[in-house]
Amino acid sequence: MTNYYSLVFRLTGIIFFLFIMTIGILLFLVNYQMDAHFSHYLYNHSMEMGITSHGMAEEIYVSSVHRSLLWVGAVMTLLSVFISWIVIRWSIQPLQDLTEAVRHVEAGSFGETVLVDRQDEVGLLAQSFNAMSKKLQYNDTMRRHLFASIAHELRTPLAIIQGNLEGMIDNVIPADKKTFLSLEDEVLRVSRLVQDLRDLSLAEINELQLHCHPLQINDLLQQAASMLEPLFEEKQLQVRLSADDEVPLLSLDKDRMNQVIYNLLNNAIRYVPCGGAVFIQSRLRRLKNGQRVEICIADSGPGISHQDVPHIFEYFYRAEKSRNRKSGGSGIGLALARQYVINQGGYIRVHSKEGKGTIFTICFPIL
Repeated sequence: MTNYYSLVFRLTGIIFFLFIMTIGILLFLVNYQMDAHFSHYLYNHSMEMGITSHGMAEEIYVSSVHRSLLWVGAVMTLLSVFISWIVIRWSIQPLQDLTEAVRHVEAGSFGETVLVDRQDEVGLLAQSFNAMSKKLQYNDTMRRHLFASIAHELRTPLAIIQGNLEGMIDNVIPADKKTFLSLEDEVLRVSRLVQDLRDLSLAEINELQLHCHPLQINDLLQQAASMLEPLFEEKQLQVRLSADDEVPLLSLDKDRMNQVIYNLLNNAIRYVPCGGAVFIQSRLRRLKNGQRVEICIADSGPGISHQDVPHIFEYFYRAEKSRNRKSGGSGIGLALARQYVINQGGYIRVHSKEGKGTIFTICFPIL
């Protein structure tokens, strides 16, 4: 961008033009007023003294006043140019810094920020840019982690399949039904992961097909507790179900809600130690701005650290960095649960403290 198209150049030119116009008009009015009043004064004075023309002194005085006014105009013009340039440069400098930072972001340098030392419109624009740049950096980091996590989750079953096939080719592993069933398990694992990723992608762009019908959420909770009862008994977990009879029918997708509830209950079973407790509750809450149905699934497990709580609904995020499958699944169950709830008009939140258990709350406002 050339200087002629620079905002500093154009604003300076505009202000300089306005100053020149103002100074010119002022000088013209002053000269006119001085000539008119001074000539009128001299005329009256000359008539009293019997003189019919101006003297040399009067001419020198008028000329000196005109020259003084011209010098004043010239000095004011130079000062106006200098001051307007300084003020505009100070005003435009943050925009120039912001433009440079935008170019860095455009080149892929996410996280670029600018200094914010003012609270006007330019300062608010800089603050918004800084927030956007940090968000872009965060999203880029999450994208890289997502690709790494997908590769990690796919590598293990594919390596198992490849190893078994190579073993069967070399006659090291018998090609019997047991081996084929093991290979089928790994293929199903990959298939489930791909299907979950597909559903998650569709849910995030609101293109996931839902089959919503009026259903009673208490029935879903009761059914889930009954189906998982053998797992609760295996770990000697106490299950307490409290269903509010006032909870109305909700228009929800039964299959998706079952996935959400089973995911939360399976997480509770996985992490709560033997002899612990799981609490399942539904209730109708009446608020000032309306009503909402709340589904709470709480446990007496070890809880989640405060560093992990903000990230618990992210893809492939797990507190166990080792990703031991004995202690957890692929890491997208909660991300799926959150998107399923959001797509059906609700929201989900988590409250947890280390050593005091975890509470997942699903809320559906009643319109």
